[in-house]
Amino acid sequence: MKRLVLIIVSLFIVSFAKAQIAIDTLSTEALNNLLIEQVERLAEDGDEDADYEDLLENYIFLSENPVNLNSEETMRLVELHLISVFQYEELQKYRRFYGDFMFLDELEMVEGLDEQTVAIIKPVVCIGKDESKDKITLNKMARYGKHQLVSRYEQVLEQQQGYAPIDDSALLAKPNSRYLGRPQKLQFKYTYNYRNKIRAGFTLEKDAGEMFFTDKVSDTIQKLLGNQYYRGFDFIGFHLYAKDLGIVKAAVLGDYQLAFGQGLTLWSGMSFGKAGAGSSVMKQGRGITPKGSASEYAFMRGAAVTLGAGAFSGTIFYSNRLVDANISVTDTLESEAEFVSSLQETGYHRTIGELQDRHAIRQQIVGGHLTFAIAHFEVGYTAHHTWLSVPLELKPSHYNQFYFQGNQLTNQGLDFKYVKGKYAVFGEVAMSMNYDSTALRPFDGLWAQGPAFAGLVGLTVKPAGYLNFTIMYRDYGKAYQNLYSNAFGEGSRNQGQRGIYLGMEVAPAPYWNLLAYVDQFQFTWLTSQVNAPSRGHDYYLRVSHSFNRRTQAYLQFRSKTKMKNSTDAFVFSHYPIFYTKNAVRFNINYQLGWDIHCANKAEYAHYRNDDGSNEHGYFLCQDIAYKPENKPYSLTFRYAIFDAKDYNARIYAYENDVLYSFSVPALYGKGMRVYLLGKVKLFNALTLYARIGRTIYSDHDEIGSGLTLIEGNHKTDLKVEAIWKL
Repeated sequence: MKRLVLIIVSLFIVSFAKAQIAIDTLSTEALNNLLIEQVERLAEDGDEDADYEDLLENYIFLSENPVNLNSEETMRLVELHLISVFQYEELQKYRRFYGDFMFLDELEMVEGLDEQTVAIIKPVVCIGKDESKDKITLNKMARYGKHQLVSRYEQVLEQQQGYAPIDDSALLAKPNSRYLGRPQKLQFKYTYNYRNKIRAGFTLEKDAGEMFFTDKVSDTIQKLLGNQYYRGFDFIGFHLYAKDLGIVKAAVLGDYQLAFGQGLTLWSGMSFGKAGAGSSVMKQGRGITPKGSASEYAFMRGAAVTLGAGAFSGTIFYSNRLVDANISVTDTLESEAEFVSSLQETGYHRTIGELQDRHAIRQQIVGGHLTFAIAHFEVGYTAHHTWLSVPLELKPSHYNQFYFQGNQLTNQGLDFKYVKGKYAVFGEVAMSMNYDSTALRPFDGLWAQGPAFAGLVGLTVKPAGYLNFTIMYRDYGKAYQNLYSNAFGEGSRNQGQRGIYLGMEVAPAPYWNLLAYVDQFQFTWLTSQVNAPSRGHDYYLRVSHSFNRRTQAYLQFRSKTKMKNSTDAFVFSHYPIFYTKNAVRFNINYQLGWDIHCANKAEYAHYRNDDGSNEHGYFLCQDIAYKPENKPYSLTFRYAIFDAKDYNARIYAYENDVLYSFSVPALYGKGMRVYLLGKVKLFNALTLYARIGRTIYSDHDEIGSGLTLIEGNHKTDLKVEAIWKL
């Protein structure tokens, strides 16, 4: 009773002191803004492998299935960079001292949780009894389980070159000159969830241009494709997941993701990279998680289980799936692939050539992870072995001489972290071993078969509640090879680079936040754009302020310098030159009354290189969202203008979309962009979304190139989605 009185009195004092400028923690705006910033930074980094859909689904899953602050699930907030490891420790410390949380407003009393963090996590946390040890019965699963069915339709309304009519003889003469399917993209997804402990679902997807059941081609083309001829949903995935079943901490059958340590040895799926929250870049491995997105790259298909008792826990896993690959050599007698020249990552199977690459080889992965954790210290060991049914032999080039080749690859690594008080030390060291067991013929160049190493180590210090610093050093060997590595680095390949990162986050005054980092890096071997070892740096500064509960703004500056080959046509050998892209962005979110939410964004980008090129681009937009309280509908509108005539000065701008979808187009050229997004809840179980957008260019009469070419100066995209919940 005394504790309850103390909490109520304290909360009254806190609320009185902040009455005029408190952040509205009951809304999801702060969480939504964080998601937008992270996606935009991932896009700016050029991370083509980033699984935005996976990132989005993680946030939406949390908002629909809040984390119980009185359970071990709180670590999920760290995994998604919603709170830092220090804030997690303070939450646990508060529970040890005062007991379980009784009210959400108690978060304001936890040391180290600032107003912005509280605003972000409040929509995704709840207070309740820890049900992790409750007995699961079929009756409970049937009664309390949640079902959801999502169906989505997408299409570009203008005709693209790839869908123009063509006769069979012309198509056979140029097999990849047309898409074989229709321009609609379709997706169906079903999920079941019982108190976050039992989850199941399946995903069906057909990309635009891929053949569906109703699409037909001539017998000649069918014969040309042979057993690669396929119609229907191009991607079919499923998962069955359970956790907290006694000694079984997690188990999955079907599609899943794995994430351990700092991502250097094994990390499939989503990773924040430099887009993480705060200055700390320390990762928190999620272990086994089910995969519900339709992404067709970098995931596991098979089975995995994590067992734990006391300080020890162990994971074993097996994956066996068909992957796309470009066949370079075929056995003429058996009509089977002998060698492949690349592994395909797009997941598109729209043309004859893309279909011939579909599921060309089998990839098998087996491995495990062992963790020992006591008090503030944790150490883990990860090992996995990859087999390809057909050896990979790359087309020889100077920059790829140390890339993975062959048909077998072994990876293993040791990771650790120590978090106590105001310090966090973390790191990982990894080794790869690549060899070709078929030994059909030697590979050319400097390709190495022996072991190669990579490592990183970092330190985060929080000398005061409003200040923290991070320093991290990485050194990834030029011969280190890993198909499932996703550690911190410049670019998407953890190979042939070293660098040092310095980050700082400070709250100099109430409702002010400053985040800055410097990443100095160098590539120890050639890259696809530079014919020599190169170097560069990445500078970032962001100042944000919450004026009141309805108005927040930030100003951001980023400068990235790297090297590339010169474009001078009068030299025999192209030499490396520096290029720099500077970008300044201002964003403000505010409310007009209780129902109208607005946002303005302005961005300017400047690109220059040592050859004398200077390119400029700007972007301005106005967002207006009408979200009346206690009404089953909402509308969101954007009007934007942009002028980035050169591709190097392109600007990435996140757009609101239908639920479980994302849009972050790269805008270049000169023109305007508008879209309208509507949502209506017809009754408790059914919600409809619709979004239509149009980009109009004023500086050219053709959009795109090749099969995506549109004759005209405008492009219109449409999405319709229906969500049924029970």
